[in-house]
Amino acid sequence: MGALSGDAWDLSEHRLWAGAGDTDFMTHLVEAVAAQEGVALYPGDWWGFLVGGTRDDGVAWSTDATGKLACLCVPSVRNGQITPAMLEFLDSADACLLNINLYPTLPASERNALAEALAPVLHKSVISVSFSRGFGLTASQLGVVLVPPSHPYNTRFERQWGWSTYFHNALAAKAFMAIDLDRMQAVDAERRAWCHAWLADRGLPVVDTGSYYVKTFRVKGAVPDRLQPLMRGDLLRLCLKPPQR
Repeated sequence: MGALSGDAWDLSEHRLWAGAGDTDFMTHLVEAVAAQEGVALYPGDWWGFLVGGTRDDGVAWSTDATGKLACLCVPSVRNGQITPAMLEFLDSADACLLNINLYPTLPASERNALAEALAPVLHKSVISVSFSRGFGLTASQLGVVLVPPSHPYNTRFERQWGWSTYFHNALAAKAFMAIDLDRMQAVDAERRAWCHAWLADRGLPVVDTGSYYVKTFRVKGAVPDRLQPLMRGDLLRLCLKPPQR
């Protein structure tokens, strides 16, 4: 992860916990924190933070995360990017949960700029890493979290996270060791080109920034019924899936 960030992040002292899936890990954390401090989800971002949760009364879609755990995908699935308003949202929180899923699919310069923008909140952030789409291991739902050594969650959830890690640490280590950054970036370049061609062929805007997997548009006029399932508020969101090889 440090190499992916262009060395903007130093995670060498972070504690690493492993789980069966990133969604399982994140919803466990959301569920536990929602029962006490409360959780804030950035409006329009990833609904997966709520999977398996039963304390919806402690979770709010809000841009103000004061005194709460702020949850955000990196880059946001809302628009495939990170905006200044999202950074303010993270800055307002006591703790952050960053879902690193599509981050590896960003161009190197964009990854580095994003990592530098997030560096001020890194000390209070749990970084959840998915090995599915972003890292090209789509057959695996393995997930790990990286937690700053002084973060209170290490002590608070040590029993639960330690038990989970006991069963999954070997898989997590093998997944990390199997990553070839140069090969991964070459595959990403092919997939990015495929997505851009798909958009261009259908007369849709080709946006170079953000993850090629997720593109969001504002629609002028009435939205056809066939596109209604893709609407999130007033935005139409496409989640593309280029061919895998």
